[in-house]
Amino acid sequence: MTAAAVPLPGGTAAAVVRIWPIRFRRTVRWCIVEARTGVHGWWPITDRNRACSSDRERCPRPPALLLERCRTPEVCPALGGADSRGDATVVLPVRRGAPRPAPSTRRLRRSAGAIGLGALALALLPGAARAADPPGGDPNLKVAPISYVVLVDESGSLKGPDLDREKDAAGLAAIGELSPDSRVGVVGFGSGAGARPAVDVVCPMIPVSDPTAAGCAGKLRPRTDQEGNNTDIPAAIKQGVSMLRSAPAGQPRVLFITTDGAMSVQPNEGYGADAARIPGELDKALTSALAEAKAAGVQIWPLGFGAGIDTAQLNRIASGGAPSFCSARPEDAPKASVIKDSGEVVQTLRKAFGSARCAGVTQTDSTEVDGEADLEVTIPAIATDVVIQVQKANPDIDATFFDPDGRQVDAAPGTERRGQGSRTETLRVSDPIAGKWRIHLKARAGASGPVSAAALWQGVVKSYVQLNPPQPSVGESVRFSVFLQTREKNLTDPAALKGVTVAGHVEGAGLKADIPLKAGDKGEFYSDYRIPGGTTGDVRFTGTITAPGVAGAQEVKTVTLGQGPAPVGVELTWGDTTIEPGGSVAGTVQWKVTDGKPHTLRVVADFPPNVGMRITGGEQRVSAGSDSFGFELAFGDGIAKGDHTGRVRVVDTSDGDKVLADTTRTITVEPPPGFWDRYLWLVIGGVVLIALLLGLLGYLAKRRGRARRIGPIVLRLYRDGQQIGVETRPLDERAEAMWFKLDTTGFPPQLIPLYQHEPGTAWTVRRTAATGTLDVETPLGTRLQLDMGRPTEIEPGLALGFADERVQAGPADGVGGSADPYGGGSADPYGGYGPAAPTPPRPYGGEGVHGAERPYNPYGPYGSGPPAEPGSGPGADRGPDDTTFGYGPPR
Repeated sequence: MTAAAVPLPGGTAAAVVRIWPIRFRRTVRWCIVEARTGVHGWWPITDRNRACSSDRERCPRPPALLLERCRTPEVCPALGGADSRGDATVVLPVRRGAPRPAPSTRRLRRSAGAIGLGALALALLPGAARAADPPGGDPNLKVAPISYVVLVDESGSLKGPDLDREKDAAGLAAIGELSPDSRVGVVGFGSGAGARPAVDVVCPMIPVSDPTAAGCAGKLRPRTDQEGNNTDIPAAIKQGVSMLRSAPAGQPRVLFITTDGAMSVQPNEGYGADAARIPGELDKALTSALAEAKAAGVQIWPLGFGAGIDTAQLNRIASGGAPSFCSARPEDAPKASVIKDSGEVVQTLRKAFGSARCAGVTQTDSTEVDGEADLEVTIPAIATDVVIQVQKANPDIDATFFDPDGRQVDAAPGTERRGQGSRTETLRVSDPIAGKWRIHLKARAGASGPVSAAALWQGVVKSYVQLNPPQPSVGESVRFSVFLQTREKNLTDPAALKGVTVAGHVEGAGLKADIPLKAGDKGEFYSDYRIPGGTTGDVRFTGTITAPGVAGAQEVKTVTLGQGPAPVGVELTWGDTTIEPGGSVAGTVQWKVTDGKPHTLRVVADFPPNVGMRITGGEQRVSAGSDSFGFELAFGDGIAKGDHTGRVRVVDTSDGDKVLADTTRTITVEPPPGFWDRYLWLVIGGVVLIALLLGLLGYLAKRRGRARRIGPIVLRLYRDGQQIGVETRPLDERAEAMWFKLDTTGFPPQLIPLYQHEPGTAWTVRRTAATGTLDVETPLGTRLQLDMGRPTEIEPGLALGFADERVQAGPADGVGGSADPYGGGSADPYGGYGPAAPTPPRPYGGEGVHGAERPYNPYGPYGSGPPAEPGSGPGADRGPDDTTFGYGPPR
């Protein structure tokens, strides 16, 4: 079997179609139509606008098997042969890079006989009716080509780099066009001298994709006096108009002019020898040239630089040609540009070029390259075609292009590079990724210089009008909706629709009104319009797109009004349209039947094949009355995330598939929630709880540590309830223990603090958990508990107590005025103690704890021998209580 590839218009991939005849009782009855592009295999062509009408369980959807009844030899050409198969080559609008379909064509061929009665018509085959445009995108959309000529001043008034900058601008215009089908010409002009004409056609009209287009501007050169180095603008305009007359009918025609001065010629340069009459002759020539341009549909965009520019003259030239083909808005009309010098020629001509061909221009980024550097251009979301333009002062600087995902795209499908190795390079991209594109610049050895970059872009969109109900009646309110399509999808992203306005218009017999449409959800522009009473016949609803950089067309939908209520009315309502892959969207059909006849209502949904959509519960037989039934649109597990737009209709199969409701529905697919999506707040709560717990534990540990510090305590010795010796404090209050040695060899006994534990002699003091309690370990290892305010006996007649300066002082230490020998003021044998306790009489008088200037007493007052006899010894005159602390000779 043979199949010839056919190149498709608009830069799409070559495609072929083959037709497999299906025989029934040796007669060809049906044909399976399959298509192939590029490296992709064969697959059945899909009709996304009609469902299979029979054997729906076995009918593969999507893609639906496309069959065509073989009534004539033209429908199934080249039938015959040993295998009874034939081929047909048909041009199809197949987009380059289209995904390879999954269904097996061999399996589909085997099942073709079972679905023969469900045959569908192919719009592109002979004799078939073209189906309505699907809402998922229109691959036929492409940038409209234009024909244009760049007129470059070569006169002798140009100074220094002026002509080089003009050449750069002309070269950029020659290869920086959006459509590869556009045609360009480059003409240099001065003035006529002798046999030398005023114009030099350095590049005749050629496609911008022609490799020679990149070198056209390089042929421009300055004129000498003998060659005519003045400025004959009328002659240049006439030459440009003459070249543009060859453009196809209906194709936009544009002239661009760059010049550094007003038009002027010398005698004998085409306008006679009388110098006085030359200005008038030039003016007449200009008027004639502009008239020719307007008659030929040529718009003119002049650009002047330098001090010698006649601005009024340039404005006259701009307004004298044809109007803009973009729109009738004043801001889109051709206009003159005037700049101070040639340094801005490239940037200014780029802007004029964008305005002339209804395109947008990004902001220019520039840098000085000496080694490596990067530039960035930002492509808007609505752009469907873009040309990234790089202007270099040195051709030895190489450029590499990267998309917003960081992938190098120099030679990717859908791209085309021009001008490599020259001062002007471009990259044309179809269906670019929106965002920041990076141009990496690398200078070769010894090369450097300034480089600038910008992008020319256009959003090629199409509007389609939708009415609900599809066939309204007089006096009925109709939902007038307009949606925007690119070649890939419906536009639903608010960022892509920023700046877009859609105007509505309705017109019929005795009816004419403009309808403002407001932006709704998922790319819908709509208005509710009630058809006035008395309107008859056909009514046309028109939607028109307007936006900067957007080339759109009007869409007209014509309906024939019904008279009176329709016998069957339906309304579609929807559940949540945000799903995960493999999810489904629920819908409800509310119906009302008034004619008493039975009707079969069916839901038909048309989505792109790659979403794997199927309908469940979408058909019901109804009769008089009103009710509702539900259905579901189920989508495949492999559906990509993002918005997917399709058309959902309700048809009455008992009335020739009459459309009762027609809506566009956008399904938003979000990836299934991952671990963090599901448990993020739980994890955050757990982390916070753990942090709080750790903080609490840290606080408690710190508090416990602080509580375990020995701190500011004061140890005191007591004998018979009276404090003796010197108070002892810890050497390090931050330590968890203090050590001391009890020295009873002197008078009085002393507590000697230690820096560390000394086995056999050191007493160890630690705090306990209870407030006001100390744990004391003796040198022998026994343990005692000291309670604040209650001294504990550590030797016969010798007690150890303490005060804690961190705790508010309690009852006084020592004698409390009771019978208690230690004077605690209670039954406590040691009584309270504290700094406020009254000091008992000292045996020798004097001040301080130990007395002052005491006479010698061999036994005390701190001795441990027997008490002195009353009335004996020094101080006997003090009375019997003065021997309180006498215990006999010291041990």
